[in-house]
Amino acid sequence: MTIMSSAELLKAAQHLSVAERLELIDHLIESVEADAAPTLSPPLESELDRRYQAFLANPDEGEPWEVVRERIQRSLDAAADRRQA
Repeated sequence: MTIMSSAELLKAAQHLSVAERLELIDHLIESVEADAAPTLSPPLESELDRRYQAFLANPDEGEPWEVVRERIQRSLDAAADRRQA
């Protein structure tokens, strides 16, 4: 099997029909997604599954991101004030 450079591949792809180029794009994206998929450790995957199931069981429980972000910001600001004092 001969490996082509990206420039050679592009030149060759330009001879394909639009439909074939779109199909090629789909295949390339799928191959990148498969290679780039993050791998999770079993404990992390279990924890994420547990949290997702808890959310599904009680979707109204919890706090909106804006509320959480504000609480974190206040905590960081207070810590910075203590360091400056």
